[in-house]
Amino acid sequence: MTAIPVLTPLKSAFQQSRAENNIELILPELLAAQLHVVIGGQSEQIDLFLVPSPNPERRCVTVAEDPTFLAGINFPKIPVTGAQLIASIPPEIEIVLLHGDGANYLTREQLAWFRGMLAQNA
Repeated sequence: MTAIPVLTPLKSAFQQSRAENNIELILPELLAAQLHVVIGGQSEQIDLFLVPSPNPERRCVTVAEDPTFLAGINFPKIPVTGAQLIASIPPEIEIVLLHGDGANYLTREQLAWFRGMLAQNA
């Protein structure tokens, strides 16, 4: 059974961000999003399963709002919020968010910008 990609608030925020050239539009939806992240082991700690990012010099973690979009990846997945994910991944790691009909990519620079925004508001 395959999932039909839907326009979630997070996916919509990525589209609006591109249209308005404003990365900040993504952050509120990313923080609130319920995600599923691919991990590398069965331990109680988050052991991220890292893969090459779209920039081959870098590494990323793969996530999806709908776990169906991760079904072809034969590693464990755990649920996390976007806020938990941003707080838990190292600063050099990037994020690829699968939607079923494509993906969105957050670079380490964009994630650093988000972390800076969060620190200012803390």
